[in-house]
Amino acid sequence: MATWLNPRDGDADAWAGQGDEPSRPPRIPPTLERAHEVSAPYQFSEARTYYGTLTGVEFDGDEYPSTEVKVVGGVTRGRTLKLHVRGFLWRPNYDDGPNAYRFKSQVVREQPPTETIPFDTYQFWQRTQRGTVTNDGVIVEFEPEEGTEQTVRTDQGFDELFEPLRIHIAELELVRNPQLASYVLRETDRWDAYGDVFRWRPSAFNRREVS
Repeated sequence: MATWLNPRDGDADAWAGQGDEPSRPPRIPPTLERAHEVSAPYQFSEARTYYGTLTGVEFDGDEYPSTEVKVVGGVTRGRTLKLHVRGFLWRPNYDDGPNAYRFKSQVVREQPPTETIPFDTYQFWQRTQRGTVTNDGVIVEFEPEEGTEQTVRTDQGFDELFEPLRIHIAELELVRNPQLASYVLRETDRWDAYGDVFRWRPSAFNRREVS
């Protein structure tokens, strides 16, 4: 026979029953704490695809909201920072002309980490080729336009780099020299964008690999 419940009983558990305590996501430690736990050499790789949601990327006056990209970043044992990025950028094809770029980029800051200022200038190399992307939502195909290859090699300021690159560089700078990197971010009012932001990125500061 079921247990009789007194309707005057104010104990909510008696009416609702006892359930398991809802599970909570694990606590993500603060950015600086996570950065200090990482030792060099450090490397990660990841693949990302954005369909119409990418922001902060512009070529020749046109915004490119879609990309398929592979990123490999790392800090060597000697504390050299390296970031390699390759993939495609494309936009809607309004006029049946070229709507995309194929690219490879490399960003480097040499050792030792205290002789140059983080988030200042970086050695930047990039090769691009214009073309046309067709995309069925699963496979991205690139048809190059002959004679449109370009190579750039220069020193580039942190704020001149594309926003997605800046996020990856911030992670590597915080691994390379956590105290100095966090100090510069706070002094230049960039901590919220490139330091505190990692509290929402649980994969950051992990040696992650593309599966």
